[in-house]
Amino acid sequence: MSAAQNPSAPNPRQAKGFLVTLSIPPTVPASRLHRCDVFALPEQPRRALTLDGVRPHPALAGRLLLDLHGVTEPLTLSSSEPVHPLSMPRRVTMACQVCGAATAMSLDLVAYGEPKTWVCRLH
Repeated sequence: MSAAQNPSAPNPRQAKGFLVTLSIPPTVPASRLHRCDVFALPEQPRRALTLDGVRPHPALAGRLLLDLHGVTEPLTLSSSEPVHPLSMPRRVTMACQVCGAATAMSLDLVAYGEPKTWVCRLH
């Protein structure tokens, strides 16, 4: 009798310890976007946009200029405008909740969630 395997799924367990995360909501404000993030606008959910850079609009308070990969003109959005994150890669440093040792790790916030607590492999 063979046992069926479960399909693989993102797992915040790291080889270096255990990471507790909270999932990201389906939409986030545009102000949460960083360079290299991939997102979609609510009115075009199937069109993935890759962010080359983000900066405040020089003349309009509360607005952002988003430089998109492959697009010559920047996109202007309100900083509170909801967008659908598709990938939000981040490099984070977390302190172990037991010993305080810092560990740097890379993770995608969309796949793994936002890091909240870390316990290193020694505990």
